[in-house]
Amino acid sequence: MEAKALVGLIDACVNDFDSDGMAELLPQLVSDLPRMLKSSNAEDFDLLVQSARLIAFSRNPQPVPLAIRALLDIAAAHMPRGRSQEAIALVERALDLATDHDLKPELRRASNFYSLLSTDVGIPARGVEYALRSAVLAKELDESWGVASAFGNMTAALYGMGLYREAMSVALRVIKRFKTDPECVNSVAVARSNLASAALALQQFALGAGAAEEACEAMGLPRDAQGILNRAATEGTWLKCVIGLDDAQAIESRRAMINSLADAFKSPRLELNRRLAEAACEIHAGNLTVAVAQLLALLDRSKAMPGLYRDNLVLLVRAYEKGNDHAGALLYLGELVDFLGRSQVAAVRHKLEMIRERVQTPMPGKDDVRAVIKAIQKQPGSQRESAEVPEPLYREALERLAVAAELREDTLGRHAYRVGRLAGLLANALGYGHKFCEDVENAARLHDIGKLGIPDGLLIKPGRLTDGEFSAMQRHTTIGAQILAQCAHPAFRLAEQIALFHHEKWDGSGYPKGLAGEAIPEVARIAALADVYDALTHVRAYKHAWTHVEAVAEIERTAGSHFDPRMASAFVKLVNHLRRMHGDRFDDYLAEAGEHSSFIQARDKMRQMLDEMEPLQPGELL
Repeated sequence: MEAKALVGLIDACVNDFDSDGMAELLPQLVSDLPRMLKSSNAEDFDLLVQSARLIAFSRNPQPVPLAIRALLDIAAAHMPRGRSQEAIALVERALDLATDHDLKPELRRASNFYSLLSTDVGIPARGVEYALRSAVLAKELDESWGVASAFGNMTAALYGMGLYREAMSVALRVIKRFKTDPECVNSVAVARSNLASAALALQQFALGAGAAEEACEAMGLPRDAQGILNRAATEGTWLKCVIGLDDAQAIESRRAMINSLADAFKSPRLELNRRLAEAACEIHAGNLTVAVAQLLALLDRSKAMPGLYRDNLVLLVRAYEKGNDHAGALLYLGELVDFLGRSQVAAVRHKLEMIRERVQTPMPGKDDVRAVIKAIQKQPGSQRESAEVPEPLYREALERLAVAAELREDTLGRHAYRVGRLAGLLANALGYGHKFCEDVENAARLHDIGKLGIPDGLLIKPGRLTDGEFSAMQRHTTIGAQILAQCAHPAFRLAEQIALFHHEKWDGSGYPKGLAGEAIPEVARIAALADVYDALTHVRAYKHAWTHVEAVAEIERTAGSHFDPRMASAFVKLVNHLRRMHGDRFDDYLAEAGEHSSFIQARDKMRQMLDEMEPLQPGELL
């Protein structure tokens, strides 16, 4: 049967016959999937998308394992086409089906792909969680290759969060544990590839080049679109590493391979990869005018693919810096920050809309399927009843993002919770009511969510930032407020105020508005004390940890200039009292709420599973 006719029958089955007959049609579709997935014909892909939507919102998609397989295979085909965002709803439906029918192998695969997809669309914290879920399921199923695959995707998520050293550590453990298992070749290659990317970010060019070379050797000749995409990405990392090593012969060979891959599979994403690689080579050769012209010409095209647009801007900054054009470098550094900020605002808005959709849209089997399909496909005429989204659903999503924003500076992910607890306790010490203190604690946890929009190089840079870099860093306050403004729930207005104003100073010398005295919102003045104290007493890339005594002395010294003097006095009394009460367990006391975070639990479980593997020896590289 022709694909168009088959999809037409599935459409009629879902819309006109209450999904009766799906059990006969689904096997036919799945048998046709390999051919249609390989097709470069846009009509074939459109038919696949249509069939996946119908399966997703069918009342009874039988047999369920085949429905899940179709959803995941079609979702995977979105990635090489730069359409990962559209695939998310399909994977979430696969997750729901696998969960509802207790299909652990299918749930393992769906969780693993959801991890990969989440990282690709810019939500790597969720990528970590679902990679861990997949690894746990694989271990229960005694699938070592499944554990390897999940941890391979976890290295991608950790890299996406800017946790480069942690990504390298996990990758090395995965390589050591699974490199001799023939079923784990691809997963080990993924781990090597992400190890190379993390090494490149830390300018460990020799390590990165070696890991990328081994990854490419393991990948071999790609057999499908996703394989070509993975190989091209790793080749790009390899190219940048050998540029860092100034290895002219290797540069030319990698450039030639990227061109071959782009010729083998005509894809906008691969073509952009090719053009960016050429520009990187021109920068290395000193042909800065040519490189800048190429990169500027690519800006509009690369905007549709966030990761490549970011690479485009990074290369522009590098080209201007190499030409000693500091004004040009700062211009595109600013655009990079703006872009990252806009991307995070859009990602949060989409995430909140998805939460709202899942609460307000009846699941198949509980309401009219045709109305559900129309609602999901954004067709006019669909009717949905409004349902209030519970605040905890929003809060969990936003707290996960806030912790992710902090992890590049606070690797344990507890800073946000310590600041929240201190802020709530200070509000109590100042005489505010219980409900307000609770609201302040919850809101203050989100104070630095805007750091999601700040480039890694600024957050992990050792030493002082330049004036231009500090100006870019300051934008995390406005980005944070913009992110939180996407949530219409009134409970998040305090958090929005804190995010925007927690770096204002009592004497008016702070940012972003230069507010002074009582013009600074009270909640922001409270959170500022908690944030500065916790930052001072913990290690950062640019400083050592101060003692409690040193931090308190600094707060007392700057009361009346940096801090509200009345609040500063109350804060010093509070932390002195808490230190006496809790001693060495002071941090644990403040971070108790973080132990309930699904994201932090996932990170802790990840460490536990890694500890069960054979440990790395000092200096061991594989």
